[in-house]
Parts: sequence; C-alpha cells; structure tokens
Amino acid sequence: MSEKEIYLPIVFHFHQPVNNFEFVFEDVYKKAYSPLVEHIFNYPEIKFTLHLSGNLLEWLLDKKPDFINMLRVMAKRDQIEIIGGGFYEPIYAIIPDRDKITQMKMLSDLIKKEFGLEVKGAWLSERVWEPSYPSFLSKVGLKYVIVDDNHFRATGLTEIDTFYSYITEDEGKTIRIFPINEELRYLTPWKPTYFSINYLKKFATKKGDRVALLISDAEKMGVWGTTHQICYVDGQGHKEGDGGKPFIPALFDQIMDNKWIKSITLSEYMDTYPAKSLIYLPTASYDKMEEWVLPTKERIKFEKVRKELKSNPERQQEYQFLKGGFWRYFLVKYPESNNMHKKMLYIREKLTQVERIIANLENEKHRNNAQSMINEAWMEIYKSQCNDCYWHGLFGGVYLQFLRFSVYTHLINAEKIVDNLYTQFQSNKSKFVSINLLDFNKDSRMEVLIESDLLNIYINPLDGGTIFELDYKPKSYNILNVLTRWPEAYHNNEDIEESDVLIDRYKRNMFRLRFLHKNTSLDLLEADQYQEYGSFINGEFKVIKIEKDLNSAVIELEMNGCVKTPTSNNNYPCKINKVIKLEDSTISFTVKGNFEKLLNKETLLNEILDELFLGIDLPFFFNGDPTKFRWESKDVKFAKGDVNHLLKEFEFAGQHFKTYDESYDLHLEFFLSNQSKNNKNLARMYKFPIIAYTFTDEGYKKIYQGINLLSRFKIGAEFEFKINISIF
Repeated sequence: MSEKEIYLPIVFHFHQPVNNFEFVFEDVYKKAYSPLVEHIFNYPEIKFTLHLSGNLLEWLLDKKPDFINMLRVMAKRDQIEIIGGGFYEPIYAIIPDRDKITQMKMLSDLIKKEFGLEVKGAWLSERVWEPSYPSFLSKVGLKYVIVDDNHFRATGLTEIDTFYSYITEDEGKTIRIFPINEELRYLTPWKPTYFSINYLKKFATKKGDRVALLISDAEKMGVWGTTHQICYVDGQGHKEGDGGKPFIPALFDQIMDNKWIKSITLSEYMDTYPAKSLIYLPTASYDKMEEWVLPTKERIKFEKVRKELKSNPERQQEYQFLKGGFWRYFLVKYPESNNMHKKMLYIREKLTQVERIIANLENEKHRNNAQSMINEAWMEIYKSQCNDCYWHGLFGGVYLQFLRFSVYTHLINAEKIVDNLYTQFQSNKSKFVSINLLDFNKDSRMEVLIESDLLNIYINPLDGGTIFELDYKPKSYNILNVLTRWPEAYHNNEDIEESDVLIDRYKRNMFRLRFLHKNTSLDLLEADQYQEYGSFINGEFKVIKIEKDLNSAVIELEMNGCVKTPTSNNNYPCKINKVIKLEDSTISFTVKGNFEKLLNKETLLNEILDELFLGIDLPFFFNGDPTKFRWESKDVKFAKGDVNHLLKEFEFAGQHFKTYDESYDLHLEFFLSNQSKNNKNLARMYKFPIIAYTFTDEGYKKIYQGINLLSRFKIGAEFEFKINISIF
C-alpha cells in the first residue's frame, strides 16, 4: 500500500422532543432534514450511519413519504445503516431496565419493518454513558455504541489511540465502543472543508486501519444560526478554500475526490477489524454537558480552569484528565427535574402493581381488555421519559415549560388509566380519596400525597409545609408546573443587564409563608429581594393530623418557629398550624398563628404586629397561549375595553381572584377570608409573572414559567386566614 489511508464513518443524529410544536418539526425538516438527506441520496458512493428517534420517525412516516422513500432506496443499495436506541430518546441511566429494553426493541422493530435493516448499533441519548450499559444493550442484540473520545483519553489513552474501536463488558456481556472525533465535530460545518481534510491526512497511515468518526446532529446542518445558508445555499458557503460552495456538497465532493479517505459504516468497520483492546470507561457525557451539570458556583470555576488548560499547549497532559460532572446531578441541581423523574417512577410502580393484579384475573375477556389499557399506559410512561426537559444546557429544555407540561400530561394520562383499571377490576368505585406518606423525592424525607379521582396534592412538610405538585386529572394538567428562577453561570456574562435577571431564594411552591414589612413593594416581591423576617418560609413542619373519608382528606401541619422584629432583629416565638383539606375539586388552606405572650416583651411583639404582614404564595402555571390568559376579580373594576392580561403585574385589595386558560378551558378561582377574631382587614393581592432569564440555542431569552399570586394579610397576636381554591 503506497498511499496513506483512513476510514471516515459519518453519523447524523435526527431528533425532536416528544410533543414539540408542529411548526418546529416542519421548519427543521425544511431547513435541515430534507436538504441533508437529499444530498446524501445524491452521493451513493458515500456510506452513512443515521439515527432517528422513534417519535420523529413516526412523524416522518406520517407526513413525509418522499423522505422515507429516499431512506428505503438508500437502505436497499446498502448505502446507509440505521442505528437504534430508546424509542422516545430517554437517558438510559435514569429509567428501569425493562423500559430501556422495551423502548429499544420498539425502535429496532420499526426500523426493520420500514427499511428491512437489522439494527446493530445503539445511539446514547445526549451521549450519556455508564459502565453498566453493556448488560442491557446485549439483551436487545446490539453490538456497538458511540462515545466521546475525551472519555477514552481520561483513561490514559493518547489522541492516536482514539482512532480505533474498543470493547468493554459488564457482567460478562460485551459491547464495541467507537470514539467520536472531537476535532472533526467542531470543524463541521464551521470551517472550510480543507480543515477537515488536512486533519484526516495528518492521521492517515499506510496500514489504513484507523477510523475517524464524524458525528453531527442533523439539526446542526441547517437550523443552528446561519447553517442552512452555509450548508446548502450556493455562494453562501465558506469563501476560503470552498469558494462559497455550500458546505455539505463541498465536504461530500472532498471525500469523493480524495480516494485515501475510505467511506464505511460502523458495522462494516466492526466486521473488518477487531477491537484494539479491552477498555473500561467512567461515567461520561460530552464535554459541555459535564460543565452544565455542575452546581452553578462550581461550574463557573470549572469552565475557567478548562478554558485555561485547553488553550495552553504545555498543559495538555493535565487537560486530558480533567473531568466535569455526572449527568444524574441534574436531578439535584433542578428539583423540578427530580420531581418529573420521581413522578415517572411513582406512576410506573402503580402501573406494575395493577399489572400483577390483572394477570391473575380469571375472565380472559377482562384480562384482554385490561391488557389493552395497560399497554396504553406504558406508552404514556415511555413518552414521559423523553430526555430533553430533564436537564439544562444549550439544548436542554427544563426551562421549556411546554416540554415539562408534556411530561406531566403523559404521566397523569397513565395515572388515570391505572385509576380506571382499579375502578373496573378492584373497587368498582369511580370516586376515591387516599393519603400516602412516602419518600417521594428519594431524599430520605417523607412527603404527603393526597390523591383523588379529580386531584393530586403533593405536600412537602419539611420545605415550609408547601405544596409542590397540584394535578387536575380531568385535564391531565399540573397546575404547579412552575420553574423556580435558579441562578445560572451565564448570568455573570458582562453583556447581560443585571435588571434582566431575577433569582428566587426558595422553590416556587404553593402556600409558602412570608413575613414581610408593610412597606414591601410589588417590585421587591417580584424580584424576591425583600427582607424576610420569619423562619417558616422553608421551615420544617410536622404532620400532626391525617383524616380522610370517602369524599375528603385533611392534613394538619405544625411548626414552632420565630419572627424577627424589624428594628432590633430579636426573635419572637410563634407557632403556626397549616390545614390543607381536599373535597371534590376544591382545596381549602387555613393558616393559624399564635405569638406567645412573653413577660416584658410586649414592645417587641407590638413592633412585629405594627410593622409586619403575612404573605402566602399561590403560584400556578397555565400552558396555553398567554395572550388568551384572562383574570378577573369581584374586587376590581376594569374600564370598558381594557384587556385584563394575566402576565401583567398588578396589585389590589380584596378577597377574590379568578383566572382562565382559554386554550385548555381551565378555570382557577381563589377565595380569601380573614378568620381572625379581632381583625377582619381585607387581604391585599400581588400578581406578577415568573420569568426566567435563560440561555438557549437561540441566544438569551426571557421564558415564562408561571404566575405568582401573593396574598398579604394583617396579623395579630392570634390570626387565622383561609384560602379556598377551586379548579374547573
């Protein structure tokens, strides 16, 4: 062999989140998917490996027959390989093995049915790898996976070593691993094609057994910034080297013209060459993900260190072993992510329990009918496992409220099916109320779950005795799908106006108690920059009473805490009881307070009673079109022609607030009353939107996360306030 050669397998990954907007599917198809596959089709001599997530493939099968036909032709002429993975693109590490295997079989079966291809490789969602993966991957007949090359270098391998494939095992089950080439990933399509060709030439050998794996999101080739123009529009490609020729045909022509670049699929390479050696990789994802997952303060430090090491040629040995965080920490960093994940596990366990009951039914017709419902519930669970909204980074969508809503919708749908199964085959009662005490969040603390045929109320006694989830089952709607405005590393960017970034000190749960000064303004409340005087806001309440009957449930919580005096900051003891009652679709919340009478401390107590008020948080979330959100109050008169927009800041004195999500025909109504013996003052209500300032693939954006209604009451030495909430 006279000329040096190198293998270049090319992998494109196509994915859209479950329940993403239809216009997004269409836009991405037009700008990226369609032109990319058309160009691949027109270069039959070049081999490609493709991955399409199951829900996107279903959409393409339904909407884009010409696109599918091109794939079928390329499959028949042995030009493409299609790899599998989880049907709804889950992170395998956080779902049970049964679900991993089922989702993988679903996608492999669909690929086999539509394209006649045997699936041999597995796509790792967000390229998250854990050492236990070979065990379950082998159970579905998969032979290889793709992992970033920096994880190989972290084990001590050199850059040269990453131009080969390796094999790893778990419990004796093996899987081949291909390293993704980082340099090629960053060159395409941002640099002229000769950069990639020169890089390949540098590592080509006379033996010709090296493999440089080029991988890219298909969306990167068309919808990231100006990439549609760069990749497909004549004259808009790179001027230097490519003469303005669009990047995709320019790259494919380079591969055709340089015969020493050998086109191959990953399966073909694996069949041709054995693994270089056995290897064991640590838990890993791509480099940016390992930054994003770190706690915000640590992330700022880590990004600085990584940048310094990577840019210094003399410190490359240190950079080689620099590792960031662990993907699962997103479930700690964002409690909202953890809530969705633990809700999924909780509903899933309910489903497996009813599944066991159904399996023992004697009547075959009943078993078959029930099994159909069970299968439907499992599909809802699988859809809820789509990874996109469980994390945050450039493409992670925990800040995308409609994706969180999608997760809850599918989970509540599954839960309603479970409820119906129990109704039909166990209790025969369509109406029910239950109370469960369990460690729902898996943090060694007990939560209280009130559940009925209409509502779920999830209470965290140790976080201020607050409600963190409120599901209205008839609409499969989590009213508390609110995201807290968390601090992010990019908030320190010097280009960001400080006034744009509002940060919450406490998670946005319902019935959080705030002791605030009488002069506290709406602006300070919205920014959460007022001074807090009470210890109850995130204090540890004890459950002192649990009662339920056929139609209602009552939970009472109690905390002995204190309130600071505004001028001297002395602590004055106070006991607060919270009573949460569910009856049909109405929730009543009562807070009772009692300041101790201390000898010679009357002045301190009087100062508290004169200067401080009690605020009660009533956050909620609507998912429809915000321009169609409306609110009204019996205590507010609007001028004729005024549009009472929900997302506009407002304050008023009164005891009634009603709001409406037109898109879902959902009403939420609050009635406030002062039950105190010697104090019948009206409450004051403060309404403001919860807007998070976040960084996305489209740049910095202000994203709506919900509404907070704060009711403020005048307190006495003894006080009692009641709030009724109706959902319909």
